[in-house]
Amino acid sequence: MNDLPSLSYDLCVIGAGISGLSLAQMAASRGQRTLVLEQRVEAGGCLCSAPVGAPEPSGWLELGAHTCYNSYRRFLDVMAGTDFLARATPRKSMGFRMVEQGALRSIPSCLDFWEAALHLPRMFRAARAGSTAAAYYSRILGPKNWARVLHPALNAVASQETQAFPADALFQARPGRRKDVARSFAVRGGLGPAVQALGRLPGIHCALERAAVELLRTPEGFQVRTSRGETVQARRVAVAVPADAAAALLAQAFPETAGLLGRIETRTVKSLGLVFRDPLPHLPRLTGLILPGGPCYSAVSADTFPVPGMRAWTFHFDGRAGDAGQMLDHACRVLGAAPAAVAASFRRDHTMPAITLGHEAWLQALDRSLAGGDLMLAGNYLSGLSIEDCVGRALHEVERVFRA
Repeated sequence: MNDLPSLSYDLCVIGAGISGLSLAQMAASRGQRTLVLEQRVEAGGCLCSAPVGAPEPSGWLELGAHTCYNSYRRFLDVMAGTDFLARATPRKSMGFRMVEQGALRSIPSCLDFWEAALHLPRMFRAARAGSTAAAYYSRILGPKNWARVLHPALNAVASQETQAFPADALFQARPGRRKDVARSFAVRGGLGPAVQALGRLPGIHCALERAAVELLRTPEGFQVRTSRGETVQARRVAVAVPADAAAALLAQAFPETAGLLGRIETRTVKSLGLVFRDPLPHLPRLTGLILPGGPCYSAVSADTFPVPGMRAWTFHFDGRAGDAGQMLDHACRVLGAAPAAVAASFRRDHTMPAITLGHEAWLQALDRSLAGGDLMLAGNYLSGLSIEDCVGRALHEVERVFRA
């Protein structure tokens, strides 16, 4: 058994996605001996990557988040102790296409410009706050443009149904950009391996294939029991797992917080990565495809960093999609490729929050339930879906607890 080096820590972080790892880095930089528990075989959460090319991989395919931006200042600060910036490489956009009845179409060609012209003046009177995405964008672009273009495009960005999303939660302004980093960039070898380096920083021990199965309060802080039967003592605990898993874990020790977490609806995104031996010459090189109508929201390519003789794509399916064989058949039909040309395939499921109107009031109630305590909560269901939002929530919690 891969024994833990200790059963007593200043901080135990449950979950080794970007939320948990960034929180661990912030705590360790403050001198806290930190343990990170992760139930999967690797850290990274929604940042996960697969190799392209054999026997020596010369490219990579992202199975979760695909791109970083130089406006992600807090994320870049967290990664400063690793070789992250040395591996960052500009990501050139090759454009998206909409798939309609099997044909590739440019996004502008799908718009009704007369309808847009009639509705755009309403943009100056339409308020995003308090409106769903469907209501707001139908008002400023027209209901046909919303249904045909913007709705499937937003679904592709979020990898889930966005009709009931708060309009002001989808695109958030971020003050300032790092001038020493490309505006849009990827990381050589993939985001997954890059962020896993956080778990190897001084002061952090990342224990894989260990789920937290019980969390109790003690006079000294917290007691966490793992799926391997260990009992870990910690002065503080941070929970950075999906909302439904966090609610189950906190039900006994923090019933009010668990009850609030139980209100968040979660959805499963099934991601299928495919590497083709065939370079698919009939298909132009693209950033990705927007796929209206389901069961797949989008297909994102690795064309920006090509491997000779190969093409690689990641398809993000609705959680209600069929089995692996049905997903493969659908992906090959979209690309016009033969299943026999698939050299490698990769599967990953992601849990995403379904954010709705009233989220801000819910978050305020959640924060009140945490006030004055040593329990921290982080994750993409709190402040937003992006990498930067996850890191921002982790920073909020670290500053709240350690300032006190």
